[in-house]
Amino acid sequence: MHLLGWVAVLFYAAAEALAIRSLVRPKGFGAAPALVVAGLVAQFADLQLVGRKLGSVPYRTLGGSMALFGWMLGLAYLVLVLRHRERAIGPFLIPLLLAFSLLGVLLPSRAPAAPGTRGSLFAFHVTFAILADAAFALSFVLSILYLIQNRQIRRGRTGVLFSRLPSLEVIGRMNRTSVTIGLVVLSLSVALGMAWAHRVWNGRVDAKLVWAFLTLSVYGLLLWMDRRGWEGPRVALLSIVGFVLVLFSYTFVNLFLSQEHVFR
Repeated sequence: MHLLGWVAVLFYAAAEALAIRSLVRPKGFGAAPALVVAGLVAQFADLQLVGRKLGSVPYRTLGGSMALFGWMLGLAYLVLVLRHRERAIGPFLIPLLLAFSLLGVLLPSRAPAAPGTRGSLFAFHVTFAILADAAFALSFVLSILYLIQNRQIRRGRTGVLFSRLPSLEVIGRMNRTSVTIGLVVLSLSVALGMAWAHRVWNGRVDAKLVWAFLTLSVYGLLLWMDRRGWEGPRVALLSIVGFVLVLFSYTFVNLFLSQEHVFR
């Protein structure tokens, strides 16, 4: 099982190697996006096969959800390349894509069918939630890059990495876009999830919902403070804090605190 998933991992690993090489030799970058596209095609096919065997959405399991998370990170990477022509983002974003895709094929992806996990309402709820997490992950990477770039400027160091990274202004705009997308999509996911819960759980409140609102609050504060003139490093740090909450919700809350959002 997961033969196509492993093929995708190999494509992503090759893309990362070319992306790293591009930091020194920009001419070696051209094939990296093509390899990511090939990986996305193989991974999507793998998710489809897993979904058919489960009789439900393939990301109801921990392994499946991480595989989809990696897949959406790959889409985010391609959007940046096509829209912003920012080659330097690849070496920093592809490792996340590679890591989550690898976990997707290593972790269990088999589970018995569960009531209420079929239908478009549940599928869109979970899909939007993972898409929001991917957008926040992209914001996290951009925030790290912003802090690196800002530190180099303050210390007066302009090495090879400095020359390859986008400007602080460009990174800031990309970060705001990522956070905005994440907020909108997560809001849709929460709304759909509440409608689905009302139908299946009879209105019970789950810990996952509490953490979802907390995440929305942190990223909403980020955008509000950014528009009020907060300095870029503060926005970047708050974005990193927000992604820590996302990871905590994605793992610890699902595994130990939630009564309903469990991977089974």
